[in-house]
Parts: sequence; C-alpha cells; structure tokens
Amino acid sequence: MNYTPTENPITNINWRRHQRGCPHYRERWFPQSDLEHGEPMYQVFCGLNTPPNSIEEQEKCLSSRMRCWRLAEGASGAKPIPITNIKRRRPA
Repeated sequence: MNYTPTENPITNINWRRHQRGCPHYRERWFPQSDLEHGEPMYQVFCGLNTPPNSIEEQEKCLSSRMRCWRLAEGASGAKPIPITNIKRRRPA
C-alpha cells in the first residue's frame, strides 16, 4: 500500500476534519490495513506543518476548535495549555 498524500489533504475529500478539532488538522483512515505487517491504521496531516508528536499533542489538536493550539500557546506570552484541561467526549 502507498500511504503518501498525492493531493492537498486540506481540500481532498479522503482526509477528514474533526468537527471540534483544529481547523488545520486532518486524518485519513485505512480500514483494510494489515497491522501485523506494520501498516498504519490512519495518517495525520497538519496544514500549518505543526503535526502532533505525541498522543498528548494529538489530544490538544482534537480539542483546539478555533486555531492551532501551538499558536495559541505562543501568542503574547500565553501559558501552555495543560493536558489536564483538555476535555474530550468519551465514546458511548
């Protein structure tokens, strides 16, 4: 399988945006991937080239609805957003 983007993930319909996530964050899932052979379940793309580097950062991406959380933390000396303040909806 080839997992590299061939089109712009921001405009491509195969890449999904989270309704409550960062407007620049995109994901695409591979339901037929073979995990035993190391194929990924999904890919993440960031339109600002600030992709999450950990699960904690990904949670911030999925909880930052209006703008990139990295830009929000870096703006005018703002304090970093603690991961304990991130509240996500739990699946039913």
